[in-house]
Amino acid sequence: MIRAMSNPSDRAFVRNPWVFGGNLRSTATGTVISFCKEITVPNPTIPFATGIPHDPVDRLTWLIAAARIDMAAAEAEAAMAEADMEAIEPHPYAHGHTAGGDCRYAGFQPEHRLALAGLLTRPWRHALATLEVAKHTHDLDYLLKAFPSVLDADRDALANEGAAALIERGVSDADRFAEKPLLAIGIVWRAFGFHHRDRRAWVGAFAYRGGLHNLVLATAGVTSGTTLGDALTTTVQAHSPLLSQIGQRELHDRAARRDAERQASWASVDADYREHGSWRSRAPTRHQRRLMQRIEATRSLPMGDASRRGVTSDWITAAGGNPRFDPNGGEKA
Repeated sequence: MIRAMSNPSDRAFVRNPWVFGGNLRSTATGTVISFCKEITVPNPTIPFATGIPHDPVDRLTWLIAAARIDMAAAEAEAAMAEADMEAIEPHPYAHGHTAGGDCRYAGFQPEHRLALAGLLTRPWRHALATLEVAKHTHDLDYLLKAFPSVLDADRDALANEGAAALIERGVSDADRFAEKPLLAIGIVWRAFGFHHRDRRAWVGAFAYRGGLHNLVLATAGVTSGTTLGDALTTTVQAHSPLLSQIGQRELHDRAARRDAERQASWASVDADYREHGSWRSRAPTRHQRRLMQRIEATRSLPMGDASRRGVTSDWITAAGGNPRFDPNGGEKA
């Protein structure tokens, strides 16, 4: 039996429920409703699907299969994203900077610009044969390194041909690159079809050990009258998967050599400075922090003390150095 509310204050409470204090400032009923909304998850992390097997082994098999489907879908999405990114045309100078950087590595000089254009506009058979002979004669490990000597041997004639070729291909304004001569040389390569997205394949073509002449000869669309520049572009595009792998290895080996040179240079510094120099008390460099994170991820080592540059350097050395250059593979370049 419900007791009648004779107390006026009780009747007032029914009409005007007590309001919570603090930041909520809501009625008790409203609070319950809000709480229900908070715990109602429209898309739970663990779905309560009725099709999940009850047997533990069958359930594990089902979950593995579902995970593989999700992984395949994620890989497909990643591939589509990469394709979309590749389709974005980079800044025009990106081609020039990339090609110019490799030319710097190969020993090009600013005065080689017009002669290079002249060589690239000559028929490919004789021009490429001349380069391969120079590579063999000077015992070079990279075909692009043979270009400077070939260009110097006939520079005036090649420069005249190159000036005309650049005008024909719409790249005659060299004044824009007066302060960046290697960029200007890279723009010459761009005029003959070099593209930034094919940079590894181009490196692979110049590092190709099987005789680039034979690879060009086997490329569809290349005739005896094709210019050297156009023949190289067609070959790079036709054999991109193969040449990209070779180029990736070439770039990795270069980076490994640079790292070994840095290590040797540091080892030659006075031991007292290396162990007690003022540099040790400075803040770690950004490169050191990134390298520590890479070591932690690759070798599953707990992150060391990164408070000072000296202890950070000691930790990196004790951890085996840059995992990118591990003898057993390490990271991808």
